[in-house]
Amino acid sequence: MAALASACAGAGSAGRVSPQSTPFTDHGQTQQSRHDGGPAIVVATDPAGTGLGELATSADPARLYIGVFQGEQRTGGYAVRVERVERDRARVVVRATFAAPPPGALTIQVLTSPARLISIDRQSASGVSEVVLLDQSGAERARGPVPQSRT
Repeated sequence: MAALASACAGAGSAGRVSPQSTPFTDHGQTQQSRHDGGPAIVVATDPAGTGLGELATSADPARLYIGVFQGEQRTGGYAVRVERVERDRARVVVRATFAAPPPGALTIQVLTSPARLISIDRQSASGVSEVVLLDQSGAERARGPVPQSRT
C-alpha cells in the first residue's frame, strides 16, 4: 500500500515544472517615472518603450527591458526593488518589494511615482507571452503582454 501511495505521489509531481530563476540586470530607479496610475509592469525590446529609457545607458538588442512601477504616491519615501525574476512556463514572474514610509515618518510632500528598470536576456524569454508582477507577500500587483522576440 505504501509503495502504491509513493508511486502515485511521484507520478503527480513528475509533470510539474518548477519556475527557473532568470538572471537580470538592474538599470536603476526613479522617483518621477511619469506613470500616474497604480502598480504596472511594462515590457519592451527598447528601454524607451518602457517609459524609463533615461535609466539605461544604451539599448542592447539582446536584452528585453522590464519597467516596474509602484504607482503614484502622495509623498516621498516609497520605492520598488526587484528581488527575483523567474521563468514559469509561458510567463515571466517578477518578484519585487514595495517599500513605504513607516507611519508617522517625516516625508517630502510631493507626488512621486517610483519605478525601476531591469532587463533580461531576450533568449530567456523566448516563447513567453505575459509578465506578472508579484509583491513581497506574493500578491499579484500587475500583469502585461510580452512582445514576441524575433531572435
